[in-house]
Amino acid sequence: FPALGGLLFGYDIGATSGALVSLTNASTGGVPWYDLSTLQSGLVVSSSLFGALISSVAAFFVGDILGRRKEILLAAILYAIGVALEAGASSYPLLVAGRTIYGLGIGFAMHGAPAYIAETAPQQVRGLLVSLKEVLIVVGILLGYLASFLFVSKVEGWRSIYLLAAPVTAFLFAGMYWLPPSPRWLLLQSQPRAEVVSSLRKLRGPEVEEESLQSEVDVMESIAADAKGTSKGFGALLRKENLKPLLIGMSLMIFQQITGQPSVLYYATKIFQDAGFAAAESATAVSVVLGVFKLLMTGIAVFTVDVYGRRPLLLTGVAGMVISLLILGTIHNPISSVVALLLYVGCYQVSFGPVSWLLVGEIFPLAVRSSAIALASFANFGSNFLVSLVLPTLQGVLGVSNTYIAFGLIAMLAVGVIYFTVPETKGKSLEEIEQMFK
Repeated sequence: FPALGGLLFGYDIGATSGALVSLTNASTGGVPWYDLSTLQSGLVVSSSLFGALISSVAAFFVGDILGRRKEILLAAILYAIGVALEAGASSYPLLVAGRTIYGLGIGFAMHGAPAYIAETAPQQVRGLLVSLKEVLIVVGILLGYLASFLFVSKVEGWRSIYLLAAPVTAFLFAGMYWLPPSPRWLLLQSQPRAEVVSSLRKLRGPEVEEESLQSEVDVMESIAADAKGTSKGFGALLRKENLKPLLIGMSLMIFQQITGQPSVLYYATKIFQDAGFAAAESATAVSVVLGVFKLLMTGIAVFTVDVYGRRPLLLTGVAGMVISLLILGTIHNPISSVVALLLYVGCYQVSFGPVSWLLVGEIFPLAVRSSAIALASFANFGSNFLVSLVLPTLQGVLGVSNTYIAFGLIAMLAVGVIYFTVPETKGKSLEEIEQMFK
């Protein structure tokens, strides 16, 4: 259920361009304010990202107070309010307000979900369950494309496109309402041991022996006792034992955004057209093809991350991104460009796509987990915003080929940072991972 927050994030990515096309068309907009300026259209697209930035900052201060479960419940409520305002907008300001509130939901969901899943999942399948959020983001993107295809040519189709997210917001709220709070968060809040065991029992199922539950809670308590006596806030993040996890989390979130994904995908349609693919005349067709391929590769990562580990997927995937970016920048052959594009997308989806968020959910100590994930989320959304702002200028100055090469060099730096800083966390409990950094 927590991963449904990712599906709603992905749906926003996939549906927004189609909704905007429908809204700004004189025959399908259905409103007198359909003729939006470039700036107004840009605000419709970026206001959800702005909302996500705001809630990432808010999560830094209120994450531990709310707890992971209540934070995702709040995200579901904000998603629902955002959908209602978007779909029912009678004016441009109301639409932007709805987009911003929806974005607030994105920020809280992307902060709360990795922590909740990591803190509640059995360690043997934690990688699979946390990475499932990335699968649902890609599924959401595809559903957004599908909704756009179905409704973009209908009068006021943009309202239907936005409204289709409503049932998922209800499922997210209902699911999180049914699930218990994170047992590790309960310990951090000094709740009775009986409540912690009850939460863990609901998560693990009735077939698990009582002795096994009590033993798991004993391990959690040993770390939680230290965490409760630790100061919170920004200063706590700068303590020696927290600096390396913070470096890892922040670098992964930033490298995820500055290693060329927007640039490569921006030119995807042209790359396919140059190679002579007839279906590529439609940008939507190319988006769907790449979306299905991304889903396939993300699925491979999700089902192998607990087998091969986090480091091998990251190092192999990012190294593949380096090769593909350098091919795109230096070899100007249509077929090799298509191969390099698919190699890039595939390598991204088995590395930075799912594994970055997985490690962010795993590596931070309990005492600072909420504030550290908030900071990492802010770095992710912030660098995303900056890249979208700077990319057109960068491509204008450097040219497309040199832009690919520049991203390839950044990805090469990322391989080095990962090799020297990122530990293997496969098969370890969160308490064991915390001890690795002490």
